[in-house]
Amino acid sequence: MKVTIPKRIPEMEDIGDGVFKIILPQPFYAPNNIYLYQGDDGLTLIDSGYIESIPMLQASLKTKGFSFKDIRHIIYTHNHLDHISSSLVLKSYAKNVTYYGYRAMADGVGNYLESMVLFEEATEDLFHKAFGDKEELDRILEESRQGWRQFYSKFSETKKGDPVLRIDVKIDHNDSLEFGGRLLRFLHTPGHNLYHITPVDPSTGIYFSGDLIIANLTAIYSEMDGNLSDYYFTLAKLLEEPIKRMLPAHGSEIEDPKKTITLVKKTLSILEKGVLRRLREGESDLKVLMEAAIGKKVHNGGHLPTALGLVYSIIQKLVLEGQIRIEKRENGYEIFHIVD
Repeated sequence: MKVTIPKRIPEMEDIGDGVFKIILPQPFYAPNNIYLYQGDDGLTLIDSGYIESIPMLQASLKTKGFSFKDIRHIIYTHNHLDHISSSLVLKSYAKNVTYYGYRAMADGVGNYLESMVLFEEATEDLFHKAFGDKEELDRILEESRQGWRQFYSKFSETKKGDPVLRIDVKIDHNDSLEFGGRLLRFLHTPGHNLYHITPVDPSTGIYFSGDLIIANLTAIYSEMDGNLSDYYFTLAKLLEEPIKRMLPAHGSEIEDPKKTITLVKKTLSILEKGVLRRLREGESDLKVLMEAAIGKKVHNGGHLPTALGLVYSIIQKLVLEGQIRIEKRENGYEIFHIVD
């Protein structure tokens, strides 16, 4: 993959407290926010984007007189491909970069492409659970596979790529490290993802929250690498933190972090009650429950696995509590019943 200047150059926006933001479009989901600042030894980045976004990242840096050679540190909030897959190629262009990630992620991922095959399989399992109509299931599976083929093809196009995930410094919960004169503290914040960390700048009260909260919503990939119980625990711990600014990986800055965290918890409770209310009316499946909770428009674009995963995480919680039961049918399709 040749790293070239794109036609449209994303802005490198000064958002205060010495932090810049670059919004990188991607083909399958909401644009990704890359946060960075200039330290004594060069640039520090929080995430670096999707593999196709490398030319746009390069072009945006150039608008402020920077290049890949100025990057010294890249910190990954978690290992989802819109946050980390660029590193498979970027490390061949940015030679002097040190990469940072959660210790379990560094030890557990290994070959990134192979780990994404497992993620793809888990996504398909979720589709099988949700869609009982074979024609509809086949269409959705093909759309999903087409997106994955696009990702794998972008990696295979370049001779610069290396599929092994590089993490030079393994981070543990509550570690503090200095990056070009700025001290950052790290919180392990699982829920959305098993390996998710939140970098914190104690001097400004900035929390780089990754995918924990997007606007007033959440994303939990229950069948893949997320967990609703972990997510509730993370939200409770964040409410104890001295947060002044919360900068998410997608969308605008969270204006009132504590209020938003509380609202997200309330929203999850409302969704849970909605699932129970719908099942008291009669048996249902994941697709219908997801549409009732989030809406049918979610079928368009790349948000379908996220929406299904969120609702299924609620279902799993209710199953563990003995409030509903799962009836497994042919080809992985599931029907849910209230337990009297």
